[in-house]
Amino acid sequence: MISVTLTCHFDAAHTLDLPYESPCNRAHGHRYEVAIAASASELEHGMVVDYNVLKRVVEEFDHRDLNTLRDFAGMPTTAEHLAIVLARKLQTAVGRRVSIDEVVVRESPQTSARWAK
Repeated sequence: MISVTLTCHFDAAHTLDLPYESPCNRAHGHRYEVAIAASASELEHGMVVDYNVLKRVVEEFDHRDLNTLRDFAGMPTTAEHLAIVLARKLQTAVGRRVSIDEVVVRESPQTSARWAK
């Protein structure tokens, strides 16, 4: 098994609807940092996965209002759900040969959510 990681960024807005007073209930944005770990037992073209495939999935969220995306239908646009949505979309994009093992979404320098297989 061999694994690779990619860290990239995107900017997006969102609003939460928390049942208590929170600044997150107002529209706001983040410069999200996403770290992706992927692995495979066999290389294709000398790679686990072309990093551009991973980047294209993340770029779908760039400069978007996350609340308007179908990917979040019925879900709050928290970092936790963003990690889950990204993991699913990334796995679909890379196919069965590659395993998406971990997705970390950093909302700020102090906070992050981690999805792991």
